[in-house]
Amino acid sequence: MKPAPVATEFIASLLAERDATAEFVNLLVNEQAVLRDGASELLETLSRNKAEMAQQLSERAALSARFLSLQGYSPDAKGMQSWIRSHPQDAGAATAWRSLQSLAVQARALNQANGALIELQLRHHQQTLAALGKACGTPMLYGPQGQTLPVPRARQLSAA
Repeated sequence: MKPAPVATEFIASLLAERDATAEFVNLLVNEQAVLRDGASELLETLSRNKAEMAQQLSERAALSARFLSLQGYSPDAKGMQSWIRSHPQDAGAATAWRSLQSLAVQARALNQANGALIELQLRHHQQTLAALGKACGTPMLYGPQGQTLPVPRARQLSAA
């Protein structure tokens, strides 16, 4: 039995979401390589691409949620599972959903690992800056945006 036209569109949308998530996973793998190699000049472009792809994924997920809601299902994983169970003839949806879920787990793990790498590098840079400041006898203070802050001078109290 062929899927209904609405189901066919939904499955196509789900496949597109899966493919976009696979691209996002690849981007995160590339980001991890850049972080490990210390190629910081590539991070700005990667970050921009990552933000754009995350926005696209969010929009695709919203389309799936809207479809499920319009079909009378909850707009979440439970709703998707219910829809799949009630449409066994649409096997492509179940396959796409399992693949999408697996990719989402990979993306989450990669993103967490990349965040840990960034935190490690940030800590290393802060320690290096502190050591340099100590070595030159001038404490260096940095604000939350990384800008240098003036070091307050100690006031000498005059003898009376």
